[in-house]
Amino acid sequence: MNFFVNKAMGIGNSGVEHAQFYRAKCFDIAGIPYKFVFTELVRNLHEAMEKWHLADDQVINLWETFVLGEDYVYNGAAKKYEHKTTIDIDFTKTHRLKRTVTSSGLLIVEHMEKSLSKKNKEMLLVSEYQVEIYNYQTMERKIIFEWIDHPNREKLMQNIHIYDFEGENLFFRNEVLLQRFFFHYLDAKFEGSSNFFIDRGQETESALIHNRPEHSHLIEIIHADHLSDRDEPSAPLWNNFYEYSLNRARMLNKWIISTELQRQDLLVDFPGEENRFVTIPVGGIRDYDETEIEKLPADKKPTKFITASRLAGEKHIDVLVRAMHQLHEEYPENILDIYGQGGEDIKIRKVIEELDAGDYVKLKGHSDNLEAVYQEYDVFLSASYSEGFGLTYIEALNAGLPIVTFNARFGALELVKEGINGFLKDYSRTDETFSVNKMAEGIQQMMKADFSELQANTRKSVSQYQDSVIANEWRELVDAL
Repeated sequence: MNFFVNKAMGIGNSGVEHAQFYRAKCFDIAGIPYKFVFTELVRNLHEAMEKWHLADDQVINLWETFVLGEDYVYNGAAKKYEHKTTIDIDFTKTHRLKRTVTSSGLLIVEHMEKSLSKKNKEMLLVSEYQVEIYNYQTMERKIIFEWIDHPNREKLMQNIHIYDFEGENLFFRNEVLLQRFFFHYLDAKFEGSSNFFIDRGQETESALIHNRPEHSHLIEIIHADHLSDRDEPSAPLWNNFYEYSLNRARMLNKWIISTELQRQDLLVDFPGEENRFVTIPVGGIRDYDETEIEKLPADKKPTKFITASRLAGEKHIDVLVRAMHQLHEEYPENILDIYGQGGEDIKIRKVIEELDAGDYVKLKGHSDNLEAVYQEYDVFLSASYSEGFGLTYIEALNAGLPIVTFNARFGALELVKEGINGFLKDYSRTDETFSVNKMAEGIQQMMKADFSELQANTRKSVSQYQDSVIANEWRELVDAL
């Protein structure tokens, strides 16, 4: 069985989850079986699954497995309950019990306390210190564990007790040992060798790299820039999300990288490992015929700009807002619509208000159908300083939208061809004004370019990212394991 292993998924997801969904689509096309595996205790998992159209039997959650048993592993949750949460607070207002019933039939009881922050003694924080999980149908307690303060790693899960799991009571000192048992259990439940595609989670890497099931294969998926710097060539400084696994790179069977540029960069540090590092895009476009591409008016000039991403600091949406404001007097008809949701929402709104740009820059919220939304726009903008792949770039180009973005590693450099399907601009991590000016310069180039020619090149530039092509690449990889 092929297991796509991640920590969690939710109603709103990152590029990691969307890469998993796309991989599943390719596996379906190629006829390859798979299961999504999530290791965190996700309280709204089945609501998220419904949102993203995942069937119950496609998903295995670690905690639901230990509560609901063997049948769940094959068929998913057998019964649905109303999802609800209640909180009881003691009379001193220092302790509380938070009870959550999940729609899959778990009763999660979180023991919480209010205490002084260790970093700021003038601040009170509410945190959980113990969790119990019951089978809601039988009210049997199935799991209990503790959260322990760690001086260097904040809180760690420890002392995990599991009761009456296939007739045995189990104890695990920490989460790594729990996951190790869980993955060996999954391996035993499915015929054939297991392929673990690790999308996120150092605990998962620790559990599997040093004690994998016999005949299994480990495949790590890189979703971002792996490198912080290579100032000392013999000791590259890795992105901390990949540091553990890259320091043990040869203990994994395959590494999947979404762009050839990033693969070549990795081979600088791992010479002779060309077969271990494989390029397979983490996103793509539905198959099409050349006849599907519309002929565009020769005199068309762009006025409608769009960006779509999580509203997160690393996306630098405020740079786009300031660039559009800088050019508003010269191009008063131009508008920018921002699609997405996230923690930077309030900050972006404040920038729009500060610049009095509300008439031509608008936040449009989340969209489940960007493919249709793109048809309403002319140009795609991105101010991200790092894109491991850039799925939105491919989707925009496929919709006929040229791109203005920064020349960041690796997706932008691989997908956007200067003057052919868009424009790449320099940026500065320390001087935002420089980045704003360069983005404005790129938009000006777009306004003055032969726009119909740029649009004519967009879909042709991403033809190799059609679903059938990428599905075949996954087929070849799995067959070779």
